[in-house]
Amino acid sequence: MNLVIDSNQMQHPKLREFLKNPKNRAVLTDFSAMEAYKGDTLNSIFKSMSVVSDFPNQVIILKGSAKICGMSGRQKGLQRRLIDETQTCEFPKFAHNLREAESGNIHLRRQLLDLGKSATEHLEKTMLIDAEQMREAFTILGNEYTKEERAVLREQRMYTSSMVDRLAKTLLVITDQIFTDTPIVRKRPSFQELPNTLIFRVSLACYVMAITRSAQGGMRNMRPDRLRNDLVDMIFVAYGTYFDGIMSDDENVNLMFKETCLMLAGLFNAEIPAINRLINGNTYHINKALQ
Repeated sequence: MNLVIDSNQMQHPKLREFLKNPKNRAVLTDFSAMEAYKGDTLNSIFKSMSVVSDFPNQVIILKGSAKICGMSGRQKGLQRRLIDETQTCEFPKFAHNLREAESGNIHLRRQLLDLGKSATEHLEKTMLIDAEQMREAFTILGNEYTKEERAVLREQRMYTSSMVDRLAKTLLVITDQIFTDTPIVRKRPSFQELPNTLIFRVSLACYVMAITRSAQGGMRNMRPDRLRNDLVDMIFVAYGTYFDGIMSDDENVNLMFKETCLMLAGLFNAEIPAINRLINGNTYHINKALQ
């Protein structure tokens, strides 16, 4: 089983237990690395990587998010194309270097500090700006739903057909605009390939998060750092849809993952590796609304 590992699980005993099975793999994104490097780098990176460093041959490293956003949504080889083969193969060497740095290697410690500076800047500046720019859009999306529909969202009941229709149409408009405005996308995906793109899946996860947050009281007064953390969480959720799931102890992340997977499969006919596990749960109300 290949699971995307949320930052809150990197030091957790559950991850170590998961990796004791040699068939299991921990999938790490660039945001996993940024979360590990940020802040007090020489304290956080050693702790964050302590578990996976003990199982270096069971770690899969994904390409950078910017590069993946520019990739096509072709179904064939989709999961494989997300993987950075070079970094994955070199992870055992990276784990060894981490131990050397922890033991006092000055040159390696300086390299880590440089990476930590870049990670902190991205998360504390760029992502905060992005979050603030999206706050108003998220608020507008939430206001599209009536009082009765917000109750449906809060209580996790079956979506009505009008809610499903509105969600699908709005999402297509949003992603069309993103693909128009994003310079890293060289070729717009076909309608069939669109649900396989990272841009689409992050947008869907953020949409679900936005309307859920709105139903729970809104996002207008959320602290910038909390809104930023929600955005990062939805990126983890989107990556999890390409693999067998996501390992997280965040209740909201797990809920958004289920909802996003079910919508991708039920509304957009996307192939989701985790879907067979999810359809047996209580959240399979997206597809029911289509029947």
